[in-house]
Amino acid sequence: MGLTSMSTGARILNHCGLNIEKETEQDRIVALAGNPNVGKSTVFNSLTGLKQHTGNWPGKTVTNAHGKYRYKDNNYIMVDIPGTYSLMANSAEEEIARDFICFGGPDAVVVVADSTCLERNL
Repeated sequence: MGLTSMSTGARILNHCGLNIEKETEQDRIVALAGNPNVGKSTVFNSLTGLKQHTGNWPGKTVTNAHGKYRYKDNNYIMVDIPGTYSLMANSAEEEIARDFICFGGPDAVVVVADSTCLERNL
């Protein structure tokens, strides 16, 4: 059967920024995904100029944060989602990440990985 918005509850819940509004039709929504504690928030801060809190422990990001990034006349809405090891969620934070990736409608998902341990991150 697989994951559906009904089986995960995403259909009835819109907490933690499941739906991100585009300002223009040309905007692209890009989710930053990956394992906990690999630097997703650091990449997010670098691209958006925002100061999303970073920390050296898993579970630091517990909701979605979003900010704007412009590159070569293209507008991107970057979304920093909580870390997850799998789309089969085991915690509330992993549910938020899974639901955004599967049902939040991102135009792209960029996987941020720890290059010192690629096997675990892929």
